[in-house]
Amino acid sequence: MDKRKRKGRTEGLIGKIFILCLFLVMAVNFIVPDKEKSDEENRVLESMPKLSLASITTGDFMEQWEAYMSDQFVGRNVWRKLKVGLDRLGGSSMENGVFIGKDGQLLEDIALPDDGQYSENIQAVKSFAQTYSDIPVTVMLVPDAASILSGSLPSFASVEDQRQMFSMVERGLGDSVNWVDVYSILNSRKTEKLYYKTDHHWTTQGAFYVFRETAAGFGIEGDVSDDYVSYTVTDSFNGVLAAKSGVGLSEKESIEIYAPASGDDDVVVNYVDEARKTSSLYDSSKLETRDKYAVFFGGNTSVMDIKTVSPSSKRLLVVKDSFANCFIPFLTPYYREIVVVDPRYYSGTMKDIMDTYRITDALIMYSGNTFVTDNHISGVFTGE
Repeated sequence: MDKRKRKGRTEGLIGKIFILCLFLVMAVNFIVPDKEKSDEENRVLESMPKLSLASITTGDFMEQWEAYMSDQFVGRNVWRKLKVGLDRLGGSSMENGVFIGKDGQLLEDIALPDDGQYSENIQAVKSFAQTYSDIPVTVMLVPDAASILSGSLPSFASVEDQRQMFSMVERGLGDSVNWVDVYSILNSRKTEKLYYKTDHHWTTQGAFYVFRETAAGFGIEGDVSDDYVSYTVTDSFNGVLAAKSGVGLSEKESIEIYAPASGDDDVVVNYVDEARKTSSLYDSSKLETRDKYAVFFGGNTSVMDIKTVSPSSKRLLVVKDSFANCFIPFLTPYYREIVVVDPRYYSGTMKDIMDTYRITDALIMYSGNTFVTDNHISGVFTGE
């Protein structure tokens, strides 16, 4: 009887301590100010949701509250590191959707296209090329790292065949555009540093190889191999895949820029919707932040109008995602003006752009994952 009483008292005490700890954690969570951004994860954190009758009845409030509590939980980074460490000890080869490959190579999974969106994007680009048939339209889809570096995937891991997806896009676009086989160019050099280990972007070296092999298609004569000099602007880059997965956070990589070896490369970059101008393609202040890849143009924006001192009379339109940011500087010596549009941030239509600028050439450049999933591409071309 005494044993049962002691056991009951012990269990009651444990229960009270547990409830007390819960209240203590809740109190600390309410006392500690919310954070707007996680530097470790390189993303904006959820803010406290607004309470309304509509959000309660639809269930949206509870979903938003759970996301908010998950993001703002005190000591979240410590618990996150502990979880990742335990997962790694257990042999996990994926964290938060990121493959942990051989030699520490982090790889984003190849996105499975949504058939409807995929077809809409292809049709939108084709329709644009046919509407403006008097200007050459070039399409370049950059394969993602898991496609080219498939040998670095964890054992038994497999991804979608992105090359086959690209072939379907090429067939869908037909003769309306100039298609560039970026996959073959990169695949022939896959033993080199084409992608960052901790980030989903390709390196500037990878972009240069593609530029060198495709220069003739842009009307650039001769071999451009010696026309650019590379400079390391940072050797402490740690990318978004490390932030997303919590793996490889101590890995440091270099970012390079390529500048013309000779000639005048002066530019004026007008960030149209932000009403500001700069005289450089690069934003060195970003090298002091975690998002160091944003050194190219300061990151993504809706519309940029780049005016150069090139003797060329050509004006290029570039419709793109962030993969194009390190590629565009190779083109500035060869165009009088380059207008850059990122549909993810642009609220207008391509007709607005074509009516405003005297475009002579167009380049559509995306990573494979973005092109097959992004619902902004078809909208900016069709105006819907």
